[in-house]
Amino acid sequence: MSTTYRRQLAELAETLHAERQLLEHLLFKLIEARLVLAADEARFVPQAMREVEAVVERVRFGEGHRHVAVQGLANAIGEPPERITLGFLVGWAPEPYKTMFSEHQDHFRRLATEIEQASLDNRRLASLAVQNLSETLGSLLGSRDPGTYTHQGTRGGTTAVLPTRLDEVL
Repeated sequence: MSTTYRRQLAELAETLHAERQLLEHLLFKLIEARLVLAADEARFVPQAMREVEAVVERVRFGEGHRHVAVQGLANAIGEPPERITLGFLVGWAPEPYKTMFSEHQDHFRRLATEIEQASLDNRRLASLAVQNLSETLGSLLGSRDPGTYTHQGTRGGTTAVLPTRLDEVL
């Protein structure tokens, strides 16, 4: 194998390693956001979400680096870029790259599952927080049923409640 191939393989392996680190950081931020949501610390939710969004943006930037590295390897070996998957690399690359790509593949699968689960947990907790807030505001303002929006954009299932100052309720 020529040095061009090896240089491209090394660059791709390094790029994938950096992307894995970013995804680990994303998972950390999602778990951190989940803890904020679970602790019902509403004042920190916006900050936690900004931090998640910042890492997501870095992941997107990293995807661009991966695209460039895959394109470089594809050009070097004469394969179309869409064929260069981790499965392809595990079957095609010589050692030590074969093992590296296999480890990357395992870690990416695990991270994808964990990130998806953390995202689902966060959505569920955020929905509960909104529901609890809505119920609390409803009880303060005299409406037990906060209702929902209809497909027409109007509030459904509620009785009209005029705005009330909090000190008038207590």
